[in-house]
Amino acid sequence: MSFPRFSFSLARAWPALVFTLLPAAAQAADEAQAADDAQRALARCVAIAGAPDAGAPVSRAAMGVYLDALARARPYCETAARADLPPPAALFNLASAQQRAGDHARAVDNFEAAAAAGLAAARSKLGDYYNFGIGPVEEDHARAVAEYRAAAKAGDLPAMATLALMHRFARGVPQDHARMLELLKQAADGGYHFAQLRLAELYLDPKGIGRDDAAALGLPDPSRAVEYYARAAGQGSVTAMLKLAALYADDADGIPADAARYARWVERAAQTGAPRAKAALGVLLEQGRGVARDPERAARLYVEALQSGDVPFGKLRQVGGARAPSWDRATAIAFQQILRERGHYRGAIDGIVGPGTAAAARALVGG
Repeated sequence: MSFPRFSFSLARAWPALVFTLLPAAAQAADEAQAADDAQRALARCVAIAGAPDAGAPVSRAAMGVYLDALARARPYCETAARADLPPPAALFNLASAQQRAGDHARAVDNFEAAAAAGLAAARSKLGDYYNFGIGPVEEDHARAVAEYRAAAKAGDLPAMATLALMHRFARGVPQDHARMLELLKQAADGGYHFAQLRLAELYLDPKGIGRDDAAALGLPDPSRAVEYYARAAGQGSVTAMLKLAALYADDADGIPADAARYARWVERAAQTGAPRAKAALGVLLEQGRGVARDPERAARLYVEALQSGDVPFGKLRQVGGARAPSWDRATAIAFQQILRERGHYRGAIDGIVGPGTAAAARALVGG
């Protein structure tokens, strides 16, 4: 029995054919694995650091959380960014981590790549570089405005807010208060807390805008200021909470004084852990203003605020810049007792806050 010649030739060529195909198959498998790894890395990058956002965090605490997340996400973002077609989200988060680390040249490269891929938030970040002259980038207000406009056109809220301020201060564009207000409203109504704060400030006090121009724009309008402060406060802005508290403290800004609302906003701010809010709540508890009087808790809050290092003793009990009231004796005694327990005060527990008590209070920082 004989076999066709072509079968024998094929059998002889088969090993060579197999060895020819194996590398190609292995390469395809490697490429598929690399693509799969990049996708998983991207998912982790975004899950940890969040979706690209050029806005400022709503509070100092939120900033700390974000920076920690950015550091943990960086290895995953780096892996995802090495893909043949790097995902814009990975490029943005990696660039943000590099910016934080002071590696501005690489940060700009990655922001530019993300912007070229259509990510509006990356254009907003580039606008910041050219607006403020960060790292190797020199100030170029015209370029900054171009980046902000492109980002705003694509719906980026932080770009709208910054562009509004460029129009207010004639930075790279003509001064245009109407356009400023329009952009701030867009960003604020879109949910950006920073724009809500700036808009509330304008509705409360349109300083820098002529009286006639302000009137034509419907400024001032304290009730709208309250509305936008409340929106920002609802997102966790301690600044907005304390602004609302100050508005309800007296009748000075056209908002009727309301002791209960004043106390409620101060307490909400204090619940975030913000040191100046804790100090403000301490004053209310010391005086029994809008809340039940509680000298011991007031003293504890004063100590916590001082220990943060953010509230100096000289401004501990000032509210809204007003002169601090005289110490309530029971609160002063409780304060001195805490200072003694911490080993900083050796004077008499007499409720008289003099130089000795002040020196002990200042020693709390770092103690």
